[in-house]
Amino acid sequence: MSNSSLTPQPGDFTVYLNVILKRIWLVFAIIVLFSLGGLEVSLIMKPVYKTSVLLMIDRETAARVDHNNAQTSWSSDEDYYRTQYKLLESRTLLEIVYKQLNLGQYEEFSDSEGKKGIAKLENKIKVVPVMRSRLVNLSVTSADPKLAAKIANTIADTFIAGNVNSRVVIAQDVLKILNSTSNSEFSQKDKDILHSMPQVVNDGLIRKYKAEKTELEMLKAKLTGKYTPNHPDILALQKQIDTIKDIIEDETQKIVQSIRIDLSGQFLGNNIRIVDRAIAPEKPYIPNKKLNLLIGLMLGCLVSFLAAFALEFFDTADTMIKNAEELETKLKMPFLGISYIAKLSKKKPEYFTMLEKGNFLSSESIRNIRAMIGFALANSQDKSFLIASSIQCEGKSYLSCNLAVAMAQNGEKVLLIDGDLRRSRLHKIFKISNEKGLSDILALNVSDMDKTAGEIIAKTNISGLSVLPAGITPNNPAELLNTPELKAFITWAKQNFDRVIIDCPAILPIADSLLWGKVINNTVFVVKTASTNIKLAKTAINNLKTAGIDILGVVLTMYKSKGFKYDYYYASKDKK
Repeated sequence: MSNSSLTPQPGDFTVYLNVILKRIWLVFAIIVLFSLGGLEVSLIMKPVYKTSVLLMIDRETAARVDHNNAQTSWSSDEDYYRTQYKLLESRTLLEIVYKQLNLGQYEEFSDSEGKKGIAKLENKIKVVPVMRSRLVNLSVTSADPKLAAKIANTIADTFIAGNVNSRVVIAQDVLKILNSTSNSEFSQKDKDILHSMPQVVNDGLIRKYKAEKTELEMLKAKLTGKYTPNHPDILALQKQIDTIKDIIEDETQKIVQSIRIDLSGQFLGNNIRIVDRAIAPEKPYIPNKKLNLLIGLMLGCLVSFLAAFALEFFDTADTMIKNAEELETKLKMPFLGISYIAKLSKKKPEYFTMLEKGNFLSSESIRNIRAMIGFALANSQDKSFLIASSIQCEGKSYLSCNLAVAMAQNGEKVLLIDGDLRRSRLHKIFKISNEKGLSDILALNVSDMDKTAGEIIAKTNISGLSVLPAGITPNNPAELLNTPELKAFITWAKQNFDRVIIDCPAILPIADSLLWGKVINNTVFVVKTASTNIKLAKTAINNLKTAGIDILGVVLTMYKSKGFKYDYYYASKDKK
């Protein structure tokens, strides 16, 4: 059993539900308040409308598709489209639109502080490409739905017009060369310019022939050192080189002619066009009433739950027992001692508190509790007792295991019984089988008790200590504990062991512990430090008293040690 078992365990969901139900009207009021707040925000917020224009941006027209360099083409396409997206939301373009539409006259685009109006327009624009397509959405938000549509369409129109103009300006220098003379009268300088054009340089076919030409020229240079210029092999290579030059020149002229046609206006077109123009939206984009109501509802639930648990915490903060002095004054019960939290490795079970060195304070506190129980039972012939608490997870099993070990170390023959037929734990702590246990013994006939009970009880590696697990959970735990077989078994156990210790279930809300009190009349009551509610503890104690069960005293469990010091309660007693 890991040391994590010593820490508080989360309760059932019903515990949290009860906290909420306890303050249901507060929870309901806060949820309604926040929901109304969400609606109020929707009414107060100034409506904002959103519209968009859908553009298609094609790759710039080229003379030839480069099939031999697809990867480079894809990379250049990506760069091209990113460039277009940036241009579409560029400040220069927005300045033109701002002046053209005189947006400074509108309050949301007012420009009283210089260039603030352009910055406001930038914040209203958003460019969103459509994945895996050549489409792009240009969205615009505005308090005026018609103005939003007007701005979006104007930006698109201005961008398309600017694209055409830029292409014409770029083409002017090229057209001067192309139209200055015929193809046959190009100077070497003009030819060099034409051959250096991107459409020519990047053409896959031309690049292929240039590579072949280079290889042939290198082979010719190698043969020139061996043969004369008129050697047949050299002449054949030269003829191949000339042929490739002619092919390159022809391909270049085809590209040049295609460019001339495109730039001269014989082939009109634009690579950017509007697919869907923006229209004035009928409903506002902001506020979203349904979303605001949902947010208000969720925040209301969160805040109301936090408020309920915070109030529960503060309501119960003063009702928790934090030290031994409070235990005696508030419960008015004998104090048996403090059970400190032991520092154990994760793989070691809880009862190792009494076995492992280095836990002096924890183990010594268990021995003190053992001594106090001995004093309480000094005049009693029955040395057996129950260990009970008001609710679950208050340290009963930890105390039961370590007290059983401590008493076995004291030379007693001890039987530790897992009395919780609903939520058994001892078999996990001592790593024993739970296939057979208390539930099987209680199903036996009284005549078979002496023979079978000894076979089911498991011996531990601790001398003198035996453990009886709970066994398979029965359908009727309370009925099973309210049978003559339980009394017969406990009678047999007291005859065969010096001490019988029952790790009982919680007293609240079930009555199993009270049924155990019919066969063992003495009880050690457990209170968890800074956790057990005083009202619940008093209710559980009153139930024990009503059932006629003697309470030997109360143990304060899960107490955090302060170094090597004992509880300050004792120090305060000494001062008095």
